Amino acid sequence: MATPDDATVKGLEGTSLTIRGLLHLWGFRVRDHVSVPQIGLDLKGFGLTTVPDFASGSLDDEVAIASVTRVYETGAATGDTDSGTEPEHADDTGIVEDFDDLEEPVGMLPQTAMRVHDLPCAHSVTSIAPDEQLPLAMGRMAEHGYSQLPVIDASGTLHGVVTWASIAHMHATGRKPCLDNAISSEYEIVNASAHLLLVLPLICAHEFVLVRAADGRVSGIVTSADLAGEFGTVARPFFTLGEIERRLRRCLGRVYDEADVQKVHKKKKSVDEMMFGEYIRLLDNEQRWNKLGWPGVDRDHFIGLLSSVKVVRNTVMHFNAPSLRSEQLDLLDRFVGMLRLYDPDYGATAA
Repeated sequence: MATPDDATVKGLEGTSLTIRGLLHLWGFRVRDHVSVPQIGLDLKGFGLTTVPDFASGSLDDEVAIASVTRVYETGAATGDTDSGTEPEHADDTGIVEDFDDLEEPVGMLPQTAMRVHDLPCAHSVTSIAPDEQLPLAMGRMAEHGYSQLPVIDASGTLHGVVTWASIAHMHATGRKPCLDNAISSEYEIVNASAHLLLVLPLICAHEFVLVRAADGRVSGIVTSADLAGEFGTVARPFFTLGEIERRLRRCLGRVYDEADVQKVHKKKKSVDEMMFGEYIRLLDNEQRWNKLGWPGVDRDHFIGLLSSVKVVRNTVMHFNAPSLRSEQLDLLDRFVGMLRLYDPDYGATAA
């Protein structure tokens, strides 16, 4: 598969080509369960999409490559310009001025592939010079809790790695205890721009990989422990948002019928089909809010919280976004806690 490099993908913005030509750039001949997700992920990684969607139509049909922040998803990208409602910041060309108005469909997983350079540990590395002493290397490893330490000289050249296993092997084979004899060439090095999912087997097999930056130097190291920590960082907001969406859909679904939903979007029939922006418009009406029957909850305050959650959700749905701040995590925790009060049957009812 001849996946184009980053510069080629970025350079596609503003161009047009046939669907067949687009597939060819990635080394594919047909659209299938492999080619469509891969091309879609790579384009989304640079904030790009195709108009119309390359997943449908003839292979000889032409598509334009455009920035997702400049395309109204339910209009220009899908051809569905008759939604029944107008986006607040869209003009008659379908251009959206506010990125927060662009939402992933409910229930969709993040569509931007996480890359190695998205991990903080890919941008810092503690090392030792080849002319330094073995006790210093061991002390540095013990100090930081590392199981391995790259050996890098002043010019940035990698000479290998020192690990506790390589030190033990040096002693077991009766070699002189020195840094040179403790250096191992058994390591894997990956590009910082590599897709993280493709690198996971290497990390599992070797417990770490070195990261190579664009200039060829070692820029970081990713370990199994780093992945465990990153999973918590990524998974916590993602699963909390998933619970928020499930609870919110269920709470609203008990009250609002097709007629209510179609006052917000005339082509949708149930709350389960709606997105966060549409939840807000559904509730931002006094008559419909009163129908919800939540005594003691101020409508403006709740909608304000929901709007803030929507912004956080749009951030989380793109893996290349920075880690959430503590106040954003706190917002999600507070909001899901509020919903639990109005959806107490969550544990007994599968969604």
